[in-house]
Amino acid sequence: MYKKAFQGWLKHIDFILLDELCLWLVMLLSLQLRSVRYSRLDRMVPLLLLVNLFVFIASDSLANVIYNNDWQEWKATLRHGISQVALSVMIVLMVNGMIVIPQFTILAFWALYVVLSYLVRILWRRFLLRRTRSRKSQKELLIITTDRYAREVVDHMRQYAFSNYAPNGLILIDRDAKGEAYDLVPVVANRDDAADYICRSWIDEVLFFRSSQDDLAQELIERCREMALTVHFYIPMQGVDEKKQAFERVAGYNVVTTNLNMITPYDALIKRILDVIFGLFGCLLALAVMAVVGPKIKKLSPGPLLYKQERIGENGKKFKMFKIRSMYVDADRRKAELEAQNSHSDGMLFKMDFDPRVIGNEILPDGTQKTGIGDFIRRTNLDELPQFFNVLRGEMSVVGTRPPTVDEWEKYQYHHRARMSIRPGVTGLWQISDQKDHMSFDEVVKLDTEYIANWSKHRDLWIIFRTLVNAIRRI
Repeated sequence: MYKKAFQGWLKHIDFILLDELCLWLVMLLSLQLRSVRYSRLDRMVPLLLLVNLFVFIASDSLANVIYNNDWQEWKATLRHGISQVALSVMIVLMVNGMIVIPQFTILAFWALYVVLSYLVRILWRRFLLRRTRSRKSQKELLIITTDRYAREVVDHMRQYAFSNYAPNGLILIDRDAKGEAYDLVPVVANRDDAADYICRSWIDEVLFFRSSQDDLAQELIERCREMALTVHFYIPMQGVDEKKQAFERVAGYNVVTTNLNMITPYDALIKRILDVIFGLFGCLLALAVMAVVGPKIKKLSPGPLLYKQERIGENGKKFKMFKIRSMYVDADRRKAELEAQNSHSDGMLFKMDFDPRVIGNEILPDGTQKTGIGDFIRRTNLDELPQFFNVLRGEMSVVGTRPPTVDEWEKYQYHHRARMSIRPGVTGLWQISDQKDHMSFDEVVKLDTEYIANWSKHRDLWIIFRTLVNAIRRI
């Protein structure tokens, strides 16, 4: 019977528990430095340990911890330490109010924690590697492949020190090569005696590498099943990044799943938590802005303050998107009349240098273009703030791709569809680009697709920061 390994952050639970112990010791020690005592902080130790666990799950700072070199692990530990201390200080201030904590204590806490955590990680990793490289603790792995891929699989697995495996040997299903070796891993059987070798040898598990479709491979798979051996299959997908594949179950079938990118359940949870946090602040800001600009808008253009428009969301789902109304109430009807002045000739986006539908925009008798409140809230993106209500409702995310209108969606070609494979956002990579006003729609799609393919939590935070900076500059 095959024992499944822990997945995600649980597979490093030993490192996490050791780090929690380091944090607890450092907190006790740092609070004693310079005879400083904070009774209220003492009671917060369990909460700060939970904060540390949250940082581990959110940042995935233990990724590849077993195989990182010392320098890579130092950088990972340093990033984790900075996040942990920054979040801990923020939690302390939120719970205890503006308690004065000497800078020396904070610096001592951070330095001691990072150094101790790093040393423990390195020592524990070396212990694990020494133990797993012991022949007694390793599983005997037989690799069944073809002559073309034999060296590739051996070289790749050797980079990972064969993990918890000892290479029992190779069997090539496309030729007889018994007695040959690939980087000291021998070919242990020929095609005719492969099944007998598997039966009579000490083998814990069998890996079929790019070979499971061959007739002989199918026969060997059946023999392994009869012998109750654990069998692994490596099934590549042409042109697909292996990091963006996953094995799933669909209606009872075991399938290989792939997409432009994949997000773990933990990353999805963190992204949603960030959406809720920023969404709440955004909603409060939206209410404040509406209270200020609302009377002016309604005076110049009687009608509802909020504009609701049907947009296309994730994977084609329709929803009503909210905006502060910056145009006159007949703007949608007049759009067709102004189509000839659209700066995007392909009709995939609608943009005008001077849009007469915007509240306060008018051309004076001398030909001068006069702007008003509508242009101001559009230029500063204040009209977008009610979309944070869509964020809280789960229809949008803070960072994503812009949701198209229904008529724009109907003109999409196949490659345009990729930008709608995620939840649309209030801001995104295109919106923070300095060239956004001069981009073609295909350039916008290219940026959106690049964002999806290379998504990360850190990039989302960077886009939010750039959006805030750009908004301040436009005021």
